[in-house]
Amino acid sequence: MMKNKYDNKNMLIFSSVIFLLAVGATIFAWAKVPEDAQIPIHWNAQGEVDNYGSKAFGLLIGPGLVFFLSLLLAFFPRMEPRGENLLQSQKAYKAVWGLILVFMLGLHLVTTSAALGKTVNMAVIMSFFMGVLFMAIGNYMGKIRSNFMFGIRTPWALSSELSWNKTHRLGGRLFFLIGLLVFVSAFLQRGDLSFGLLIGGLFITLILTYGYSYWVWKKDEDRKAIS
Repeated sequence: MMKNKYDNKNMLIFSSVIFLLAVGATIFAWAKVPEDAQIPIHWNAQGEVDNYGSKAFGLLIGPGLVFFLSLLLAFFPRMEPRGENLLQSQKAYKAVWGLILVFMLGLHLVTTSAALGKTVNMAVIMSFFMGVLFMAIGNYMGKIRSNFMFGIRTPWALSSELSWNKTHRLGGRLFFLIGLLVFVSAFLQRGDLSFGLLIGGLFITLILTYGYSYWVWKKDEDRKAIS
């Protein structure tokens, strides 16, 4: 139980605004898109459409995901055993919450534009979106306190405050670097390069943060045993 109340009223209001904007985009496009239209819903690393969906699926999936993610992110803090720590991390949690919803709204607007026949360079757009998202998450990662729901949750970080804090500082720098490289790569209009930087960067980050987490845990005299 949290000793102080976790207040997410402002985020629920923000989520409602994002949801209504997504619904508004759907309503705007609905009358203009033929009933039998096949809407682009997925693009490959080169920015080429490789999957289509029906009008209903293509125009409703965006608002549906925003609504579902909003409920999920609002509910998570109620399940957190280390509620006080998450309470102290709420600025970072809410920032990531907002960023994810803005990201989803952006994708929905791009999909809606494609449904209306607009030409979109998804490879470039996604590179910009993902670059900004990762840089922003990296900026907040070092401010996250130990919890089971949010962050780099290795067994060693969860049993050592020192390991948690140092792992997240490293992870934050790596996430920011990945985001910066992906963002810059967007100007080259090479979707395959952006995708490679993103996946390769995440793979390297996974290895480095897990290894570093264990190394710091081994050196921490105040660590807890992992059972």
